[in-house]
Amino acid sequence: MQNIKDFYSSEGTLLDRIKPYALTLFFAVILVDLILQIPKGPAMFNFFPKLYFWVFVSLSGFLMKSTLSSVKEKFYKYITGTIFLIFSLLALVGVPDLFPFYAPGQAEHEIEGQRVRSIAKIKINVGDTVIKPTDVYGLIDTSVLKLKVKFKTHFRSVVNNLLKAMVPLQKGLQDMPWYLFAGLIYLIAWKVNGHKVAVFSVIGLLTINIFNLWDGAMVTMAVVGTATFLSIVIAVPVGILAAKNDRVEKMVKPMLDMAQTMPSFVYLIPAIFFLGIGMVPAVFATIIYAVPPGIRLTNLGIRLVSPELKETAKAFGTTPWQLLVKVELPLARPTIMAGINQTVMMALAMVVIAALVGAGGLGADVYAGVQQLEFGRGLMGGLGIVILAVIIDRISQGFVKDPSSS
Repeated sequence: MQNIKDFYSSEGTLLDRIKPYALTLFFAVILVDLILQIPKGPAMFNFFPKLYFWVFVSLSGFLMKSTLSSVKEKFYKYITGTIFLIFSLLALVGVPDLFPFYAPGQAEHEIEGQRVRSIAKIKINVGDTVIKPTDVYGLIDTSVLKLKVKFKTHFRSVVNNLLKAMVPLQKGLQDMPWYLFAGLIYLIAWKVNGHKVAVFSVIGLLTINIFNLWDGAMVTMAVVGTATFLSIVIAVPVGILAAKNDRVEKMVKPMLDMAQTMPSFVYLIPAIFFLGIGMVPAVFATIIYAVPPGIRLTNLGIRLVSPELKETAKAFGTTPWQLLVKVELPLARPTIMAGINQTVMMALAMVVIAALVGAGGLGADVYAGVQQLEFGRGLMGGLGIVILAVIIDRISQGFVKDPSSS
């Protein structure tokens, strides 16, 4: 109550005394306006547009106040306030109906969804030459097709050799009794992260087996395990090289940005085109998506190693290889293992998308649930993926131990 009295106190300048009453009137107008929108019809077309409008006005006012308070000179403060006032009036009055809402080159619509005239493709005249940006699509397709025809035997060799490793792994996991696999996971989890994680891992694997998801889970483990192994083989050396050479880091960073921001489905196009359908294209698409965090965190971990420790090691006559293996990698292990952990998690995130190219596994159950509207099947497939992800995450966290703290 005392705070309210202080808010409406008469101390200060005229502006300070008027401000609390103006704010109260402003919020009262908002409240009344929103209440009047309720009987007008659907809230989606009346209440919420008004609500968003007043939120926009309030945020604009707060931004104006913050900006004006940061400007010291009165001349610039008046200019800034005038600009805000003009834009606020435009927002309140609204734009005219004849405002050109359509982008340049876009046909207007008399009825939403129907075009009055077709849109011509962009052409650029350079002298006697006409350049069409859309011709790049055909050029890319032609180049990729030539590449596929030229290296067809090499792509088949890659597929066959990778299948020679993956098929026995998949069969071995599927033929192994579930309790034997669960026992191995229990021992590993208990060793690296304690008995609680071990017990949880066994309960999770038992749940997967009870709901008849074991075969799919083992296929997923084969795909994710292969993709993770190859990602680590790529990520750690590239991360070390990037940490040792600034020029390499500058070259690698844009590639990693593109790999992480490109939509996941785009990876499937070249994978299917060059490698066909099955587990192999799924593995390669997963590698592209999962390898960036491993490279980034390996690079970061080695760069964060104390320069004093490296200088001390060099003073004792260590070679560059000994410095890397005996000093930098052990001290960077927590960061590198965090990168590997993220690589595994991102590989599991690609499981459902990989099912679109015939990888199978739990992703196929989720995809079938979506395609056939079988909610139970999709839900249980997703639950299986979550259980595997949590087990792998908890076990891999056990390896993230700072050797300098022990």
